Amino acid sequence: MSLLRVTAFVFALLFLQITLFANSFEYLKRSSQKSGPTIAVIGYQSEAGNAGVHALSQIATWELSRGTFVVFRESDSSELIHKKQIARLGNRSQWTESVNKILEEVKPDWVIQLSESFDAKSLISESHGSTIYGKGNVANLAELVSKMSRAAEVAGLKDEPKWKHHILEMKDVELPQMISVVTSAKHPQKRRLWVRSRQQRAAMHELLSRLEMRAEGSSYDDIMPNHREQGKIRLAIYHGPGAVSSSGHDPVWIQHTLRLVPDFQTSLIGPVEIQAGKLSQFDVLLVGGGLSNRQSKGLGRRGRDSIKKFVKAGGGYIGICAGMFLACSSSDYRLGLLPIDSASCSGIGKIKLDFDADIEIQLKGTYPAKFSGGPVKVRKLDPSEKNVKILAYFRSEPLEKTTSRKLTDSPAIVSGNYGKGRVLLFSPHCERAPGPRSAFVNAIHWAAKSKDSPRSDRGS
Repeated sequence: MSLLRVTAFVFALLFLQITLFANSFEYLKRSSQKSGPTIAVIGYQSEAGNAGVHALSQIATWELSRGTFVVFRESDSSELIHKKQIARLGNRSQWTESVNKILEEVKPDWVIQLSESFDAKSLISESHGSTIYGKGNVANLAELVSKMSRAAEVAGLKDEPKWKHHILEMKDVELPQMISVVTSAKHPQKRRLWVRSRQQRAAMHELLSRLEMRAEGSSYDDIMPNHREQGKIRLAIYHGPGAVSSSGHDPVWIQHTLRLVPDFQTSLIGPVEIQAGKLSQFDVLLVGGGLSNRQSKGLGRRGRDSIKKFVKAGGGYIGICAGMFLACSSSDYRLGLLPIDSASCSGIGKIKLDFDADIEIQLKGTYPAKFSGGPVKVRKLDPSEKNVKILAYFRSEPLEKTTSRKLTDSPAIVSGNYGKGRVLLFSPHCERAPGPRSAFVNAIHWAAKSKDSPRSDRGS
C-alpha cells in the first residue's frame, strides 16, 4: 500500500472506529476573548486503547490565549469537562453525522485526531514506534509536524523509540489542515496510559504553542482545570512503575470506579509529572497496590521528595497495600510519612476487619475485606507516638498463606499527619469487593479535609 493510500486510510479510519467502538460522545466549544485559529480536536477509543480520550479530557481544560477550541470525545463519565459546557451527540451512526454537521458550522482551520494503535508498524512497515500524520497545504506543516513528533518523543520514556512523521499534500485549499497523533499501545505494561496520554498532550501543546494559542508558562503537564469547582476533590492516582495488579484492579480500574462518585475529579499521574511538581494541582494522592520497591525506584529521589513536600504542605495521601509500604519509615527508599514499620506477607484471600474509625472513615464494627500480600506486623517506631492512630485490626487469616506471620489482632489500617497533611494507609484492599468500599471513599474525603468529612477543618 502506498504512503498516499495509507495516510488517507488513517484519516478515514477515525470515523470507522468511532462507529464501531463508541458508546456516547460529548461536544464542547470554548473560545478565548482574543480572536485566532479554530481548532477541532477529536479523541476516541480505538481497539488498541483510550489514550486519545483520556488526553483530550485533560487538554479540554486548558486555558487559551486566543482562538477557539472545538472538542469531540467519547464520553467516559469524567467530570473534567464542566457539565454546563457540553452537549451530547448521541452514539454509533449518529456520531459521524453529528460531527460532520458541527464541523461544517464552525469551519475549523485545523482538525486534530488523537488516537492510538497497537503499533505504528501495522500501518507503515518502515515506521518504528509512534507516528504523527499531517495533511494540508500550509508552508510550515512539515516543520510543525516534525516538532510535534519530537515533543511526543521527549515526553515518553527514556528508551522511547524514535517517532516518525509523514506529510500528504492536500490540493484543496478550502479544507482545514489535518493532523493525526497516533500513540503506540504495543507494550501497555511498560508504556502505560499515563505515558501515552502525556505524549498526546505534548504534541497538542507544541501545536497550540506554535499557533500562539497557549499562554507563556503553560505546560503539557497541566492536567487539571485552573478553575476549581466548589465541593470537588481533586484526586491524583499514581500510575507508573510498580503500579500493577495481578487481578486487574490497577490505577485505571480505580479511576473508572471513582468516576461514579460525583464529588471526585480524578486523573492518573506518572512519576515524571510528580517530579515536575504537578501534585500542586490536586488535593489527594492515591498510591495503590503493586510493588513498593518499583514504585520507589520509579519515583526516584526527586519524586519521593515531591510527594513529601505535597503532603507536608497540606495535601492528603492514601496508600493501599504497596502504597502503605511506600509510606513507611523503614528505609531511605520509603516516604517516611508516618513513623511506622511493617513486614511483608504472601497471604491472599478474604479476611475480617474490626473497625473503630467513626471520625476518619465513619465506620465501626466487623466487615470482610480482601487481603493480597499487604503489610503486616505494623508497629510504631516509638510506642509512645501519638500521631499514629489504628483504625482497624485484622481479626482472621487469609486462606492462602505461605508464611508464618500472623495477621490476627495486628493493625490493618492506620492514619496520622505529616506536617499539615493527612495520611491514611490500608494494608487490605477496601477499594474492591468485598469492601467495605465506604471505608475507601470516606478515607479520600478525610484526607482531603472536605466538607463531607466529620473533621472538615483545614488543620489536623
